[in-house]
Amino acid sequence: MAKRAIVTLPAMDRGSGSSTGNRVLDAAGFNADYIHGDIGWEFWCKEGNPLPQRTIDLIKKHKIALFGAITSKPVDEAKAELSLELQGKGFSYSSPIVGLRQLFNLDICVRPCKSYKGNPLNFVRRGKEIQSTNHLLMW
Repeated sequence: MAKRAIVTLPAMDRGSGSSTGNRVLDAAGFNADYIHGDIGWEFWCKEGNPLPQRTIDLIKKHKIALFGAITSKPVDEAKAELSLELQGKGFSYSSPIVGLRQLFNLDICVRPCKSYKGNPLNFVRRGKEIQSTNHLLMW
C-alpha cells in the first residue's frame, strides 16, 4: 500500500516541534509521509494570519490533517502582539480552529475514552453510572 500523505499542524505554541499524532501513528506502524503545515500564533504575529492560505491549500490537496493545540488570545492582546509593520493595516485575529471548522464544514468532535467502574472522573451520561467500557464521544 502506498504511503498516505498527512498534513501536520503541530502544537508549536506548546514548545514541541513534533506532533503527538505522528508519534502515535508511527508506533502503530502506520505508513505515512508527514507534511508540515503552518498554523497558529507565530504566523499571526509575523504574517497577520494564524491560518495561512498555503496551509489551507495543503489540507485541500491531501484531504487529511492532524491538528495540535495552539494558542488563541483576546482581540486586544492579538493586536498588540502583531508585528509592528502589520499593525494598523486592518488585520483582525480569528481562531484558526474555527476557521478550519467553517472552511471544511467540520461540525463534530470525536473523542475516544474509557470508563472504569467506580472512578468518579468517568464520563457520566445524565446521572447513569457507566460500567467499565470503551466510549466514542461525539458532540
